Amino acid sequence: MYLGERLGLYRALADGEAVTSGELAARVGADERYVREWLEHQAVNEMVEVDDPKADATARRYRLPAEHVPVLVDEDDLRYGTQTSIGLVRVARGMAALVDAYRDGTAPPSIPWGPEGRANPNRARFVNLLGSEWLPAVPDVDARLRADPPARVADLACGMGWSSIAMARAYPNIVVDGLDLDEDAIAAAQANAKQAGVADRVRFSATDAALLPAANRYDLVTIIEALHDMSHPVATLRTARDLLAEGGTVVVADTRTADEFTVPASPYERQDYGWSLVSCLPAAMGDAGTAATGTIMRPGTLRRYATEAGFSEVRVLPIDTDYWRFYQLVR
Repeated sequence: MYLGERLGLYRALADGEAVTSGELAARVGADERYVREWLEHQAVNEMVEVDDPKADATARRYRLPAEHVPVLVDEDDLRYGTQTSIGLVRVARGMAALVDAYRDGTAPPSIPWGPEGRANPNRARFVNLLGSEWLPAVPDVDARLRADPPARVADLACGMGWSSIAMARAYPNIVVDGLDLDEDAIAAAQANAKQAGVADRVRFSATDAALLPAANRYDLVTIIEALHDMSHPVATLRTARDLLAEGGTVVVADTRTADEFTVPASPYERQDYGWSLVSCLPAAMGDAGTAATGTIMRPGTLRRYATEAGFSEVRVLPIDTDYWRFYQLVR
């Protein structure tokens, strides 16, 4: 799957036309023998179809079934699933160093983590659900985003900007500032906003939110699937609180865990523990005084962080997802 995504093989098959290994290799600029082996692998695993398995190896024609296109090609479809393979490969590159880090309690060297690995797994969720289902489920937030004067939104740890873009599309009057310390992600976010036609209302900056001018005040501050990765979540929440205008609110979305450590866990929590072992926890282990949260941030942990940051109340929002829990933090 990783090879199919990175080399563009799935995209080259998306038109449904049956092609030989040589024709597909020419489409993507790859070696025919490698592509032939990849096609055979995909066929025996029923990812692609082959017209005549008995034909000569170089003459066999393969096609991608239409029902597989949403999963393997369409980045805006909720079923899109190739990005996990990219994350797994990136994590694998750092496994040897991670063994040493486990022994001495340090952070391993940063895993090569291109911006598409951060944002693309969530792109379809943002595009399809954030502005159409999730935020409308919070009446006071939804009302402010629809009202005049136009609301101002700060989207912290925005990655490639898909959450910011989705909010701007759903609420055509708001102005969004997307902030992230990853300069490559911000560059991609700017290009994405321009392509989406919202660059006039969505601004991206590789800036620490704590350094924003005191005059910058927001009606909504969002932190979506990012707080558990931060070494100093209390400081981040304190900054988010300080950014609020009068009557403003903070919305945090993070992993949906059980309230307490439970055995056995849900399928999503089992998966999240796996990512915590090899990615989220190691990334936070290098800073002095780190919270070392890991992927499994339980509701009680979030409430403690919010209280220490000065919030008066934490509300669990009635947004139904299997993978994230949404919180509203009241100043």
